[in-house]
Amino acid sequence: MSKNSRVAKKSGLSEDKNWWRQAAIYQIYPRSFADSNGDGIGDLQGIISRIPYLKSLSLDAVWLSPFYPSALVDGGYDVDDYRDVDPKLGTLADFDQMLKELHKVGIRVFVDIVPNHSSNLHIWFKEAIAAAPGSKARSRYIFRDGRGINGELPPTDWVSHFAPSAWTHESKMGGKHNQWYMHWFAPEQPDFDWDNPEVEKEFLKTLKFWSDRGVDGFRIDVAHALKKDLSEPLRNLDVFEDLEERGDKGKGILADRDEVFKIYKSWRKLFNQYDPTLLASQWLKQTFMQVVYHCMQALRLSVSASISDLSIRLSRQLPTRQACRKHWP
Repeated sequence: MSKNSRVAKKSGLSEDKNWWRQAAIYQIYPRSFADSNGDGIGDLQGIISRIPYLKSLSLDAVWLSPFYPSALVDGGYDVDDYRDVDPKLGTLADFDQMLKELHKVGIRVFVDIVPNHSSNLHIWFKEAIAAAPGSKARSRYIFRDGRGINGELPPTDWVSHFAPSAWTHESKMGGKHNQWYMHWFAPEQPDFDWDNPEVEKEFLKTLKFWSDRGVDGFRIDVAHALKKDLSEPLRNLDVFEDLEERGDKGKGILADRDEVFKIYKSWRKLFNQYDPTLLASQWLKQTFMQVVYHCMQALRLSVSASISDLSIRLSRQLPTRQACRKHWP
């Protein structure tokens, strides 16, 4: 695809390609920001009604938390459909109107994308639960046989963010086969298997879907955890894998693995097909990894955990360049 002529260039947006370097970005949680119809739920028309207020804040961009169809097990980060708007919040037409009106007043729009996991109500996971072990449908997620005489124990002792175990037996979701599926968050948020090329192709389609509508960038949820060490036998870890456990060598089990940068290299290739190029950002605690994700050939923006983290990152310019050369030769 050749460079696209962006709708945004016909709007009130600045044409400064470096606008993002000192940008003020305002997060909006759509379900609570503004309710346009009195049903007690914020919606896209509510955001449109508050554009004069947003303009008064002298913002460069807004970041929309998930507005997709969701059962809200995790506040919308359990996504049922990545290419639609939750009917409670509005329609795709409402989204297009909101985007156009924000652009008119010079405010760019970032949307949340959640590539580490879907919800258990996503069509792919429904297909996976109904399918047999070893099937194409199951290969999109991380299914494994259990340990123990009859597979009654989870495959590993991995710990999730939201539950004691990062594994749930499929019977809890209506499955009839004796396997377990992996979820680094809630059981209703099964992790995709990003070793499967079909998963990467599907998300490139999703990124293009929203990019073609005119969004200016993406905030990537759990950006560091798409690639996991799924080589057999699976490595065991009976404590939550945080920064101390995985370190900064790109060899952890569940996150910050070197292979994840290949994914973002393909995303950057897609983003660069738009004029102006799209941006992507992520939230990270680890200063060293902020440096790597921030490389110009990767995501460009990083959201720091604290002011002290930010000051450390900015004071390490030489390691920044070295890290970028390692991952983006």
